This record gives sequence, structure tokens and C-alpha cells, in this order.
Amino acid sequence: MASSVLTDSSQLTALKSYQTKLYPYTEPYDLQKHVFSSCQSAPKNPWGYCTTHHGAEYLNSPDRICVVDKINSTKKFSTYCPVLESKSTMAECVLGSSRMDCFRKIYKGQADFGVFQPEDLLAAASYDSGSVAVINNIRTFPKQLFETELAAVVRKSANITFLNQLRGQRFCHPGYGYDTFDWTPIMTRYFESRVVSQLCESELTLAENRLKASSEYFKMACKAGPWVADADLDIKLKEKYHNLCGLCDDPDTCSTLDKYWDRRGPLFCLTDGVGDLAWSRIDDIDMHFGISSRIEPMASAKDYSLMCPDGRQEPLASPQHCTWLSRPWPAIVARKKHSQTIQKIVMSLNEAQSHTWQWALLHLIESFNQAIVPLDSIMSLEDYLHQAPGFMSANTMAHCEPPRTVRLCVKSNAESAKCELMKEVAKALGIEPGLSCTLRSSTEECMKAVRYDSADVVITGPDVENRANSVFELEPLVVEYSNKDSALYRSAAIVHASSAIKTFQDLQQKKACFTGYDTVGWNTAVNMLKNKDMLTKSCPFYKAVGEFFSEVCVPGMNVSSDFKMSCPDSSGGENSFRGEEGAFKCLVTGMGDVAFINLDTVKQNTDGNNNETWAVNLRSTDFRSICAENNSNSDCYLSWATPGQVLVQSNISSMRREELYLTFLNLENYFGKQLKQPSMFQMFGKFDDRSNVLFTDASDRLETLASLHREKDVKHNYEKMLAGLSPCSATINSVIPLMTILPTFLTFLSSSR
Repeated sequence: MASSVLTDSSQLTALKSYQTKLYPYTEPYDLQKHVFSSCQSAPKNPWGYCTTHHGAEYLNSPDRICVVDKINSTKKFSTYCPVLESKSTMAECVLGSSRMDCFRKIYKGQADFGVFQPEDLLAAASYDSGSVAVINNIRTFPKQLFETELAAVVRKSANITFLNQLRGQRFCHPGYGYDTFDWTPIMTRYFESRVVSQLCESELTLAENRLKASSEYFKMACKAGPWVADADLDIKLKEKYHNLCGLCDDPDTCSTLDKYWDRRGPLFCLTDGVGDLAWSRIDDIDMHFGISSRIEPMASAKDYSLMCPDGRQEPLASPQHCTWLSRPWPAIVARKKHSQTIQKIVMSLNEAQSHTWQWALLHLIESFNQAIVPLDSIMSLEDYLHQAPGFMSANTMAHCEPPRTVRLCVKSNAESAKCELMKEVAKALGIEPGLSCTLRSSTEECMKAVRYDSADVVITGPDVENRANSVFELEPLVVEYSNKDSALYRSAAIVHASSAIKTFQDLQQKKACFTGYDTVGWNTAVNMLKNKDMLTKSCPFYKAVGEFFSEVCVPGMNVSSDFKMSCPDSSGGENSFRGEEGAFKCLVTGMGDVAFINLDTVKQNTDGNNNETWAVNLRSTDFRSICAENNSNSDCYLSWATPGQVLVQSNISSMRREELYLTFLNLENYFGKQLKQPSMFQMFGKFDDRSNVLFTDASDRLETLASLHREKDVKHNYEKMLAGLSPCSATINSVIPLMTILPTFLTFLSSSR
């Protein structure tokens, strides 16, 4: 790796003119850095609040760099951070789950500096209180002021002399479907947002409005690659607006394999004589036409010109003041009170010897052949970004009024903080529609908010899925899924390993523990017993269940004469039997003979994983499952459910459903686990060291139930089971799904809650 740190004054002179805003340097060390921090999330504040406790004994501790342990498929944290730990060093590592997680750690005093992309700075700038600053940027080409500059190139023979003459021309576009973080949706559509009037037809999604506007404005175009994140919808849109694929080398597929897709694609489209204008990067224009490189040009520069935002035309060799949009270089951001010291450390890395701590730190900061360039004076986030023409205002171009948003209902301060942060990072990348976050006190209140149109979406676990549909008329838009069985909710009938209970028949007149009423465990047990003809004809189902078991523990359910409760319905404290842990505790403490719980609940509360008195000596081998096939082993289960559901109104319009669906697919594409590069933000994973905030940590992706049932092995799937479970009937076998139970049963459901 040949990397460098620029220190020569002749190389830096050109940089001084655009480093404008000054902040005074501060003393290199103070107690603020060396603190113990106790932090928590807060609504409307994605950075959270921290209480700090100063510790003088940490006065000389190293500066802490926050590292995301996934860069270009290499493990930087595990490779280089041990070198810092094993040496006498001035730096140490802090592990972050994403770049924005690192930003939050710096704000909270849990880290001191890190490397960030300009979109990270843009998302963080809204909440910047002046406590951080940009001290260096990292360049692949040291003399190039910005990482990316975009321009419009026109063919002179097309006789385009004014911007309004672009209508009816043939447009060469870079296309869609890039998997790098240096080409965002904003950059993709910026040119069209400036020259094409925005359509805001209410019956079309925002994505289709943009496509229709471009289709009507340009005679033809090549916009290869996936227009939207769903393959079936993409095909339909390309059939509807086929002229936007008309210039492609293979217009029928219009895919990422096309000759004119990718960064250089629009220039080949232009110089092959196919199109009249192209949207491209300045450095690619330079290379394609051989302007300042020794590479043989693909075409003669004299036959083309740059079309400037003000309508002027300039030679290709004179792009100054003719760029439409610029993107800054990645930057090193540090806590402002320690920026001078950290900048000195970074600038000293030019002398790093192999396998020293300086060498390790250099590899943590940069990659490939990059140069670390100091800013003469540290800068605020906004001032650094304002240097790049158009970057700060790019995502405010041409929006519909009133703006469309996806209103996400959240149930806790932690969910609110994560939602607000997701809103800002989505906005920084240009994901549309934008998000808004509505805080309610509980899942129940959020389901009401969606039902009565105060919110569009609520994300819940599987235990409320049946109630969400039967009471609030909600249904899954998409569900969380993972190929790993351990990430799913696997409902099992758990008994003591020494129990004489071997089969479901053995459960009759035994004591049963449930996580709650109408939950996955409850409905799975009802379905299993019903399919085995072991329930009486008594209705509703809870009465038949009460007759089958001698006693039950169902927290949150009203006691009736038909139901003998084996546990107190306490709402909290050490006597609580609510939820997964409570139902398992019911079994452990002898209040039940069987517990219908998630299979993983056993592992989470045994073998030293729970230090509470009732669980401290438990071993996982002390318990086993009753299998549906009337055999018994430690890990069989009766049903599996997706760990999370994105719920919407069941009666929303097809357009709105499509728009919400595409929004969540876009979020997953940019913030999901499939990314090979370090993510800007992490949908699935811990947030503030808390598990399962908004989304489930172990989930891998989002799926529709239809695609899940079509493509996966759905044996014992809970959602499919719900759809086919008949309501209780003492006289007939109804085919009406459980989700449409009689009004009297709905009344009971409401009262039991």
C-alpha cells in the first residue's frame, strides 16, 4: 500500500483558498476526554444524552479512533487494532457497528475521532452543537479538490445552445444499481431534478412520477439498471416508460450488464452517436476524451462541450464553474477539544514504520493509495460540506407539496432515537419518500395510530400479529427474515428433561404456562391441540384450552370461571410471569408442567446466561421439547414465525402500499446486512448497546409474506398457520380464518387487554 500524508507547502497552497471558517485550537488534553459516560437515547435526539464522570487517572490515556469492522471485505479492527493494544501507543480502537454509530460515540465522548463519508457529515450536521470538527480529508488524487464533480456534456452537432432546448433530446444516463457509497440516489437524479419539472400525480408513487416526467421530457434515454428495488415492479415500469431504455445497447433488458451502464457508459452512449447529452463525472470526461491524461481518447473533445447550470457552454478542458454538483472527499472528524492533538498524530503517520502502532493507525484511517490532507484550520461539518458546490442543497430539489412521508410509529425513546437517525441518513442519501417518527406509549397505541391514520407503519413482533389484524385491521407489508433458524421465533412446548410428559396426549390435565393470550405460543398450542382433535367443542378457544389443562398461567388475561389460573397476574417485579422469561420462570418454579415459549428462551436463561435467583443454577440440558410428531428432543419446535413485521392498514391504496414497500426495500438496500462495505447506518443490529431496537438484531433482510411462502419451506410457518386456522365452532367446521373471528370474540380480546 503506497499511502501518504501531504505536508509540502507547495502542495497545500492550492487548498487554502477554500478552507474558510476558523475555529481556535484548544489545549491538547483536558479532562473532558477522559471520562466515564453513562448514555441513554432520547426522543427527537438520535445522539442521546450522556452523564459524564471525570477521572483524572485517565488523563494520559490514548486518543480513541472508532472503527467499523468491515471495509472492502477485510477486517480492519481485528487486523490492526491488536497492534495498537500491544504497543506503547498514542491511539486505541473503539468498535462501531456503523459509521453513524461511530459518530454517535464521538458525540458522547466514547471515542475521539474517526473517518466519515460526506453523507455521514450531512446527516450529523443537523444535530451538531459545535463539539466536533473536520481536521483532515482523505484523497485518492491529492490535487483534486473534490472526490466527485458532475457535469453535463452535449454533442455540438445536436445544436443545443440553451437549457430549454434539452426537451426532446436523447439523454445518456449512468443508470441505477451501484453498490458503492460514492454514487447516491441524489447524484443519480440531480441533473433531471434541475431541468425536468417534477410531476406530483397523486395516483403515482414518487419514483414513478420522476420516471414519467423524464419519459415525457426526453425523446429517448438509456437509464439502465434497476429503477426500483422490486424486480417485478421494475419490469412493469420499464414496459410503461420504455423510451427511457430506448438508447440502451439492449433496450429489452435495460440492465446493469448493458454497454452504456456504469460511470463511463453515458460517455460511450454519447460518442457512439446514440445520444445528444450525457450526465457524467468530470474525471471520467477527462479520461474519455484524453484531455489531461496520456490515455488515447475515445473521441475528439472539439466535437463536444460542457453545458453549464446557467446555460453557458464551455470547452471540455475548462470545467471550472461549469459543474452541476460536487461531492467532498471523506474526512477525519474529531472532538473539537482534542482536534489539534489528533491532527498532529495523524500528520506524523507519514513516517510510520511497518508493524508499528503508527503503521496500524494509518491502515485504520485510509485504504488503497490515498493521501491524508490536513486542513489549515479545523472546520465545522457544515462549513466543510459547503465548500462543495450544490452538495448541501442537493436533496432539497423539486419536491411535491405537501411532501409525502412515511410516518413510522415508535414505542420507546430508544426506538425514537434510532428512527430519527434513520430519517436523517435516508435524507442524506436521497431515499424517498422521507421518514417521520411518531412516539406512542406502547405497541397497542401505535397499532391504534396506524389504524386511525395518525401513522403509516408500526414494526412489531409476532406475538401481536393476530390481534393487529383481528382488532386493528393491520397486515404485514414486509416481514423480517433470516436463513438462520436461531433468528426466527420458534415456538416450542418445553418441559423438564425428567418429566414423564412425552407426547401431547400426556399434557391433558397438566398445568401450562403461556407468554400471554393470543400470542404465538397460545395460537400454536391451540392449533396443535385442535389438529389432534384434543380440544372439546367448547367455545371460544380459551374455554376449550381451560378444559384441556388443569391450570394455566396466561398473564394479562382476565380470570373467568372457565379458566383456573396457576400464577398471579402481577405486572412487574420478581413475581412477574409476563413474557418469554416469565413463562419459562413459571415452568422452572413449578407453577406449570409445560411452557409454550420461544426455543431460544431456554438458552437465554440457562448455562449462566441469567443471574437471577430462580435461573442461576439452570442448565439447558435440564429441559427438552415435545415434538409435533410425538417424539421428544431438545430443540424441536411446533411453529416458526418471522421475528418482526412491518404492519400497515389492510385497506390502503395499491399506490400507497407500493410506495411504502419500495421505501423499506430502499432502506434495506442501503442499511441492511448484505453490504460488503461498512454501512452508514445499521437497520439490523444493536443500537446504543440495546438489542432489538425497532428491528430484530438477528434478522438479515425484509421479505413479503407472499414471496416467503412461495420460495421457502413453510412447514410449520406461524403466519401461514394463522391464515388457515378456523374460528371456534361448537357445531360446524368453518373455513373462515381465525383473523375474522366473531364480534363477541373481538369484544373478549379487547376486554382481556
